[in-house]
Amino acid sequence: GPFRFVQPAIARASIPGTLPDLPFPIRYSLAKRLSITLSQSSASTSSVASKRRIEVVDLLSSEEEESEDDDPVTPKRLRTIAKHEPAPEPAPEAASPWRQLQAPLSSPYASSLSPSSSSSSSSTAARFRAVEVPVKRPFAVIPKSPAAAAQRQLFERNLRELKGPKITVVNEIDESSPSTDFRFVQESILQAGVEHVAEDFMVGCNCYIDNGRQIGCEYLYCECLDDSQINDLGKRVFPYGAGKKDFHCLRNFYLESRNHIYECNKKCNCLSNCKNRNVQHGRKVELEIFKTKNRGWGLRCPVALRKGDFIDTYRGEIISVAESDRRGAKRSPDEANYFFNFDKFCDPELIPKTEFCERFPEDVQDYYRKIESGEAHTEFRDGESKDGEEFWENPDYVPYEYVCDGMYMGSPTRFMNHSCDPNCRLFTVSYNHADTNLYDLAFFTLQEIPAGTELTFDYKDEDDRTVITDEQAQKVHKTKGYMPQKCLCGTAECRRYFFN
Repeated sequence: GPFRFVQPAIARASIPGTLPDLPFPIRYSLAKRLSITLSQSSASTSSVASKRRIEVVDLLSSEEEESEDDDPVTPKRLRTIAKHEPAPEPAPEAASPWRQLQAPLSSPYASSLSPSSSSSSSSTAARFRAVEVPVKRPFAVIPKSPAAAAQRQLFERNLRELKGPKITVVNEIDESSPSTDFRFVQESILQAGVEHVAEDFMVGCNCYIDNGRQIGCEYLYCECLDDSQINDLGKRVFPYGAGKKDFHCLRNFYLESRNHIYECNKKCNCLSNCKNRNVQHGRKVELEIFKTKNRGWGLRCPVALRKGDFIDTYRGEIISVAESDRRGAKRSPDEANYFFNFDKFCDPELIPKTEFCERFPEDVQDYYRKIESGEAHTEFRDGESKDGEEFWENPDYVPYEYVCDGMYMGSPTRFMNHSCDPNCRLFTVSYNHADTNLYDLAFFTLQEIPAGTELTFDYKDEDDRTVITDEQAQKVHKTKGYMPQKCLCGTAECRRYFFN
């Protein structure tokens, strides 16, 4: 068969509307040995099969064959029951990509059918399982060459090092696998010169353990909200919902504002089930790394996601700015960039001239003199912002200290692709209010996402939707020495190019 199974590949038969009586028994011990839920069937299932193809797997040959060797199932002992393809019909709208996969019998994606039994005797009762498969959908490609198969096995073994719900790898395009030079890590690795602020400076809340509905902190007491942003009603709000339908979903106030998230920490009086503890508990959803048609590898979830659901954190090597400059110099300008700067609490190095004049009116004339003498820097950014807008140096700029490099180690979110109209966004999450240099980088959904939809985020993460023309991209290439990356998101909001 076209899919893998714990035992050798199994034969298939497609039948239109009925499941016929089997002319030979299917031994119960064999089914039990394979841990397959089976049911007897011979009655019509036309109401079910009219809209889908039914595949019936025959698992038994004869009683004498089982004793030939130790393996009760070999390709020689699998017989085809029937072979028929239903009449062609239009493909269903908005078919989920993940349903292209051929499900093994033990898979949760397979649907069991248990039609009523009719004429077979109890001694020769046929036991089997019918598997629903969308018609005319490709199967996952299994590597055939030894080298490709070894690479797939090595990558999957590396993937199993991660804790939490299952993560799978699917390639429906070719037999390639993600690079084995990449290593999955449960937590980011702090390299030389990088350290957290001492926990002596960490302050926890004094909330009562039995507050509210036994879900932790409440607004009236929680000190963890002291540094949080104030909403339109003049209140500080917890980042996550606490209802049955939106528990641990990021609230709209945060989703729409990119506000920093402060969670409770180990010094807080609340327990681990507090509604203000989410990212620190790790990933809670299954993920699937899959091969896209034109954008390399991507990431999706095999189950539907709510708006505000936490996906996973972005992890990697935490290095100094000097080390990131050294690594960046060795990489090609056109090479994929997996750097994330820890600059959430830093003012930008350059700000628009209009903003400079508003914030520092007393320094404007002095800055003009510095420009003329060459002491100050000014820059016109074509394509990165509004054409011809002038940027001046920010007097309040303080350089960030650390960078996260996800090139060679990290998490499954490293495979998330860019989109100009994304369904996810990266948020910063802290546990120690005193540590503004290190925090978690967490992905949350911006909307409800159907099962099997690719998870994307905006690499630029700005509200500026200015389209970058080919001429502007070429100008950047000539002036800065690198070509902006061509965007392949294919959305109506596509900016055509983005800056890596």
